[in-house]
Amino acid sequence: MPKNEAKKLYQEIQKILFRLIPEKWESLYLYASVINGRGEMFFYYFPKKIFKAKPVSCYEVANKFGINENQYNMILSQLYEKIKLLNNLSARKWTNITISIVNCLFSVEYNYNDLIHSKYTDEQRHIYWEYKYLHTPIESMSKQNQNLVRYYEEENIKPTIYTEGIYIEKNESKTIESSKMGASEIQKIAMQEKLYMQRNQVQATSNFENGVEEPKVRNQILKC
Repeated sequence: MPKNEAKKLYQEIQKILFRLIPEKWESLYLYASVINGRGEMFFYYFPKKIFKAKPVSCYEVANKFGINENQYNMILSQLYEKIKLLNNLSARKWTNITISIVNCLFSVEYNYNDLIHSKYTDEQRHIYWEYKYLHTPIESMSKQNQNLVRYYEEENIKPTIYTEGIYIEKNESKTIESSKMGASEIQKIAMQEKLYMQRNQVQATSNFENGVEEPKVRNQILKC
């Protein structure tokens, strides 16, 4: 993977994530899969509270903070486009990644599991992922899901992990006030990301596969 191009994408991904969370937060975990240009994406963050707070899904944010849902989903789709570009840059094609931002560190875990022929469904992988990264209490699960996480066993393929410090511009805050995160602000951010994609379209055509489909949000999880 070209180091400079990957690092630029890491920075772009971080900047979008920071803008998508309109409150102070402590940690964030994102899951995305890409198989033949298609897949899914979702993320959770833990709000910064005096007492430990429950994780908030990215698909709850618009309703929770009174943000225009269509505009918010547009930026989520653009975030997934950048993740697909990251996949196209990789010499060794990964099938799914987990991005985490914890203690000012940005980490990407690249996994190479065969999701197409896996014995687990997408829903079962989500349950185990939430147990592993969000620390869902096992006692809160059904007996069936408790057995799932206890005996979960994917292919024994070692992941590749990349870690760096988080990227923040001098004049850019990690969080934005929800009062400023109205439709006009979301639209402005969406337009900025759209222009970024247009400026890189010629280069992307030569470096990446053609025929990228527009992502759509279905069933609370971004699927393409």
